[in-house]
Amino acid sequence: MGTPERLGQHVLPHPGGGGEAYIGLLDEMPGYEFDRAYLGSSPRPPAGELARGLVDVMRRSRRYDLVHVHGEVAAGLCLPLLATSPSVVTLHGLHLVRRLHGVRRRSAVLNLRAVLRAARRTICVSQTEHDQLTRMVGPTAARRAVVIHNGARLPPAGIESDRAAARTELGIPEEEVVAIWVGSLDERKDPLTAVRAAARAQVALLVVGDGPLRPEVERATGPIRVLGERRDVSRLLSASDLFISTGRREGLSLALLEAMAHGLPAVVSDLPENVEAVGDAGVDVRLGDDAALAAALRLLAEDRQRRIAIGMRARRRIAERFDVGHMIEKTRAVYDSLYAADLG
Repeated sequence: MGTPERLGQHVLPHPGGGGEAYIGLLDEMPGYEFDRAYLGSSPRPPAGELARGLVDVMRRSRRYDLVHVHGEVAAGLCLPLLATSPSVVTLHGLHLVRRLHGVRRRSAVLNLRAVLRAARRTICVSQTEHDQLTRMVGPTAARRAVVIHNGARLPPAGIESDRAAARTELGIPEEEVVAIWVGSLDERKDPLTAVRAAARAQVALLVVGDGPLRPEVERATGPIRVLGERRDVSRLLSASDLFISTGRREGLSLALLEAMAHGLPAVVSDLPENVEAVGDAGVDVRLGDDAALAAALRLLAEDRQRRIAIGMRARRRIAERFDVGHMIEKTRAVYDSLYAADLG
């Protein structure tokens, strides 16, 4: 007989987003089965809905062997649950504390310290995030935090039929160089910088995603095509030649890692997390600088051999440093250690 499934609960602030994609990658983990619970139905739920979601999560938690909470906000709300259960928190980029200032930032750091004390283990998705965390709270408070890089799955190399079919569907000539941008159309992801840069460089751009900035993106001039939310992002990456990431804050972007796995040269804003991800397999430009971004796009668009060489390095970098199998294996080791400690 095989090892019985251990039951866990993933707790997210709301459906969708990077946390949901992260959990989807962990679904292949053997030996564990997880349910998902949401504190609210949207990024800014009414207080009453949030309270009901929290009560429901606490009530259901008794049936699980461990609880995995995602993000600082959800973890802060779930402090009693973290303290009384075998618990893991993944921070996903420290977005709360990084966007605040003054008294509110100090309060967010105190919340972060409380989360680190209550959780049995805290996962940082990049070395950059772990370094930032340690600077904020000190090495003693961060002693139970571990680095487990986000990962991506390498698709089979050389599937030209997928590229050709996707380009035919989108009406893209084979000789045209196409960049792709993927994410939520909001201020944090900053799609407008990508749109302005692509227009300046006269490089065709596919914009994949939805959000409050969509009307502005759709009003932009130039070779821009807004595709909205899509379930076939992998296929769209196969149809593309370049990837753009312009976010103002990131954890370790799963969209960026997936693009690298597809062999796309990436042009990214120079956030430390992005630089950690791309290494020599991409180009980083100053955050928010659409002129520098346009120059990098133009250079890569005009040099096919450089694109191919950088794309090959990107695939190797994913295989060596950011493979989803390593992510699953290391996360399971964290779960197993909590399970063994609870039995002991």
